[in-house]
Parts: sequence; C-alpha cells; structure tokens
Amino acid sequence: MMKRRKVNNLCRCTPKAGIIALHPDYARSVYDHELRHILLSDNPGFIAGRAIQTGDILRNAGRPLLALRLMRTALSHLLYVDDELQRDYAHEHYCPANIDYRQWYHPWSARVSEVDARRLAAHIDSLQDEVNSHLGEKGASRLRFRVHRYYESLFEDIYEV
Repeated sequence: MMKRRKVNNLCRCTPKAGIIALHPDYARSVYDHELRHILLSDNPGFIAGRAIQTGDILRNAGRPLLALRLMRTALSHLLYVDDELQRDYAHEHYCPANIDYRQWYHPWSARVSEVDARRLAAHIDSLQDEVNSHLGEKGASRLRFRVHRYYESLFEDIYEV
C-alpha cells in the first residue's frame, strides 16, 4: 500500500529552501497583511527588516513583482518616517544660539536609519537585477546609492549646510 502524499493548497515548502511556492491568492493576502503592518509602523529598523523578510518569502515563492512592490513601498515609507523623525529632533533639540544645546546632541549617523534603508535598497537592487537579467535586459540597479544621496540632501536641508 502506497503512502498518501501530503498536499497543501496554499504553499509548497522544503526543509532546505523553505517556502518555494505560494498560491496566488495567498501570496496576495501575505502581501496585503505585511504591507499593512509595515505602513503602520514608525520604527525604521522594523520597517526594513519586515520588508526584507517578506520580500524574500515572496521572491522565493516565485512572486518577484509583488516582492519588489512591497519593498519599494516600504523603502518610501522608511524614508518618510526617518525624514519626519529627523525634522522633529532638529526642531526640538537643535538650537545653535543656546550654548548648552550639546547636551541634547546625538550625532547624525546615530540618529538616522541610513544603514537600514541602504540594506533594504540593496535587496531591491538585487531583485531588480535578477528580474532584468531574466527579461534579457542589461544594466544594474543602483538604488542604494540614491538612498545615500537622499540622506546627504536631508542633512543639508535640515541644517542648511
């Protein structure tokens, strides 16, 4: 007597590779659910980590366009949140006329989430390059460098350097 094969209608997994296929409706519900959590957060580290994790699941399951859309939306939200946090900090604590303002001062690199944004942008670049090579297009995505320029311009805008 043959053993009956286990069948899961929503996903297919392997012990080594994890999730390798998702039902299209379930993939869309994962996208919607995770995107809602990402957009409700105001923690840049959480936004980047959750977007990378969910994007990798969708990518490995054969849904690269959903993964790209989710990660790009998350990156835009991360940049918006970080922009607001830095402007609020500058408004509350940066006062060059006050001699004692240094007691509130934290270095720019310690306050911003550029590392998280660049890590997310690097994942987007990797997936975009993979999609482009599959379509036969040449060229490499350089989103992580644009993120760095964004943070430089944000600093100049806030502190009018």
